[in-house]
Amino acid sequence: MRAIKRAGCMLMLTFALGACSGGREGDAGGGTISTPRSDDSRVFEGPVARAQCGPGAQPETDIQGRVSIEDRTSGRSQEGYWCNLELVGQHQGQGASWQMAWYEDCAYYGTAFPGQAGTQVVDVSDPTNPQGVGALRSPAMLDPWESLKVNERRGLLGADTAWNGAGPAFFDVYDLNGDCAQPDLLASTPSAVPVGHEGEWAPDGKTYYVGVAHSAIDVTDPNQPRLIPQADVVGSLHGLSLNEAGTRMYAVSIGTGAGTCNGLVIFDTTEIQNRIPLPSMPEIGRVCWDDGTLAQHTIPVFYDGKPFIVFVDEGGTGAARLIDISDETQPRVVSKLKLEIHMPDQADARSVDTANNGSFGYEGHYCGVDRKQNPTALACGYFQSGIRVFDIRNPLAPREIAYYNPPAQVGRAAELPSSEHANGAAQQVGGGNDLTADWCSAQVRFVRERGEIWTTCQDNGFMVLRFTNGVWPLE
Repeated sequence: MRAIKRAGCMLMLTFALGACSGGREGDAGGGTISTPRSDDSRVFEGPVARAQCGPGAQPETDIQGRVSIEDRTSGRSQEGYWCNLELVGQHQGQGASWQMAWYEDCAYYGTAFPGQAGTQVVDVSDPTNPQGVGALRSPAMLDPWESLKVNERRGLLGADTAWNGAGPAFFDVYDLNGDCAQPDLLASTPSAVPVGHEGEWAPDGKTYYVGVAHSAIDVTDPNQPRLIPQADVVGSLHGLSLNEAGTRMYAVSIGTGAGTCNGLVIFDTTEIQNRIPLPSMPEIGRVCWDDGTLAQHTIPVFYDGKPFIVFVDEGGTGAARLIDISDETQPRVVSKLKLEIHMPDQADARSVDTANNGSFGYEGHYCGVDRKQNPTALACGYFQSGIRVFDIRNPLAPREIAYYNPPAQVGRAAELPSSEHANGAAQQVGGGNDLTADWCSAQVRFVRERGEIWTTCQDNGFMVLRFTNGVWPLE
């Protein structure tokens, strides 16, 4: 790590829980629609059509997305499952935590707290042989949780520390514009946030929004980040994203506390973007539901100019869904990317399969799109269901095209001290995990020119996966 250029001043950030009540999503209906029409109220409830596996597959042995209790006890899950995706390179290291980010030929992923391994730096210039080349151990990078995010436009890596809620909290900024394998620490700024947990950059890279403990940080000068004092405080928000102009926030309400809801909330962030003194962030619209919980994050996308949101729940059976936001005051869910294991009649199977493997089962967590304008594919970490890839060219009729569920690492917990699943706080919450299926929880990067995706799963670490049988790119 290079020397610190300049540390920022104290940021006094605040956290408050706010009520999030609101309208319900549209009534569910069967079937699909060939074109997205704003006047159609039907919702594709799933499950999505199964991927049709080509040569070289080692497919699932049960229904879509399931790692059955029989496979777990027999050892079959330790061989892994794949369909139209193959592993071409891996840096397992000592395991990973919740999040991965990237810049050019480098990847960055967090590790479990209270270890001191820090954020790992991986050189992926040779995707068949990714190399761990160092670690970032400034305070926020010791446990960035889900806040580890890159702004590619300015070449900045940022994170707000989590330390699993233990604090003290910091906001750290690194410059990636030189050698991305040797990030340059610009500022490590103490803050009064009780826990950072999540976060995201505005597209211009001049504002970083802290999730959960909501605050906006001015990073116009990345050597001196400073709090943007706000006239109002919105709380109980998890992940978030912003439109290209930085004037809309697509935030998730995590649905905790009396009177709150789980769903999407749209805020007007124009005053923050324009640096109006004591800016307000008024709510524009929301939509809520009850077949998912602990809402995780959002991705704005466009179909021929029409705006949608990719939304992911990390609890319940909501998984990922697509939301039409043509009318910002009344967002509308149009389709749900559920697998067969998410269906109501599989509740007993889900419970039996995952009972001894921690607090997360087959839920969704983080996704990535191949492009935001007219996206063709969406790839998601669905925890114990592995990495799932969907054709989303028609947002009202998604279908699965590939998956990769890595080999379970049964009996290797001692070798994986940096895996949150194997040895982190999540194991304590889950009561001890048997590792019969990995937890795939991180963002997913598409690399179009090589037909690859990059991601991490917590026990298997960093992986480069390559599409087979011509299933992607899609045109």
